[in-house]
Amino acid sequence: MPRSRVRAGRWVALLAAISLLGAIGAPAASAQQDEEFPAVDQPGVTDDEIRVGGIITEEGSPTGAQLSSAFDGVKAYFEYINKTEGGVYGRELVLSSERDDRLGNNRSEVEGLLAQDDVFAALPIAVQLFAGADLLADEGIPTFGWNIQSEWGSEDNKPGPESFFGQTGSFICFTCAQPRTELWMAKHLKRDKVGVLAFAVPQSEGCAVGIENSFEEYPTADVVFSDKSIQFGNPDYSAQVARMKEEGVDLVLACIDGNGAVNLARELQKQQVDADMVLPNMYNHELVEENAEVLEGKYLFTTFAPFETKPKPEGLKLYDEWIKKTDGRTDENSMVGWINADQFVEGLKAAGPDFTREKVVDAINAMTDYDAKGLLPGIDWTTAHEDDPDCYAALQIQDGKFKPVFGKKGQPFICFPEDLKQIPAKPATA
Repeated sequence: MPRSRVRAGRWVALLAAISLLGAIGAPAASAQQDEEFPAVDQPGVTDDEIRVGGIITEEGSPTGAQLSSAFDGVKAYFEYINKTEGGVYGRELVLSSERDDRLGNNRSEVEGLLAQDDVFAALPIAVQLFAGADLLADEGIPTFGWNIQSEWGSEDNKPGPESFFGQTGSFICFTCAQPRTELWMAKHLKRDKVGVLAFAVPQSEGCAVGIENSFEEYPTADVVFSDKSIQFGNPDYSAQVARMKEEGVDLVLACIDGNGAVNLARELQKQQVDADMVLPNMYNHELVEENAEVLEGKYLFTTFAPFETKPKPEGLKLYDEWIKKTDGRTDENSMVGWINADQFVEGLKAAGPDFTREKVVDAINAMTDYDAKGLLPGIDWTTAHEDDPDCYAALQIQDGKFKPVFGKKGQPFICFPEDLKQIPAKPATA
């Protein structure tokens, strides 16, 4: 059986920067400031700075997703390290290049990043189409980003590039059968008839095929309805909902964007279909608050400890503090940028003061339990380019707000190792 982990972002490949207003406070005292470090002959590295550059999709985004907030997360983390630790090896961390690929220009923007911007690493990469991925991989440049495209990993079950580090691992297989959270939810919620919907685009279709394959391999419920021909932007789901009602669907899994999911939920309510629903890419506080009534009781997942986690892990406390200090946006993509920056810095520190791109890549790939100070369930980078367990933090929408469910206090993630033969009644937590 092909094995992989498909991220929460997998459901919509179409989905899905504020500059710092000035220095915040005086640099904190650091042992590094009085220490001499060796010269480093690497792109983007001077005696005073380590420069990185990122690419996002903003203009031309068909969903209007605010992916530029990934820049906010990187800036906030760099400010935290620069102010409290004096940077890394006596050098300040600088996000010196912020590119927008405007959806269709990803390859040319990657070429510009490599040829013109003089950066040591690529981060954050928060794009909707990743056409320039092979250029970054061929260069061996450490690359950190939002891994929602197959370019981060492989559709044919081959390992992804060793220099790519997605926020929760770097392998993605849309169509693979695997023990996944939705299968356990069907079992836990005692739902036995599943409806699957997807847009008529490859990655959305692939998501639906993966759901179908997984239920076939781990039959906790039957997929009794599937429509993978929906056109993006479709506001009318009346025909699909009528069919699901006829088939007795009681669990809806939709590989569509957030606005589409709202329209679908509204139609389910209109036709009085009593079904649970798992929402894609819906960790959007404003959208959920605006549509609280129609989204009541719906479920979603995050790949990181959600903002509502109690008690908050150290990483979430730091994110809250520094995203506010730097006037950044608090949302999913700024969190992804923060995690990308933390992973990069941990790689620099592990590589040593005479760091190179190759040493940073090798150092990260030797890490066996990277958790971003409690924001993640733990990534084993010795295997994360080819597979890793399915771990998500589950939330339910209640009164227009998100409530963590299914996990335990201080352990928000429910996890399903890839070698499972059947879906357990009680999953592991992390």
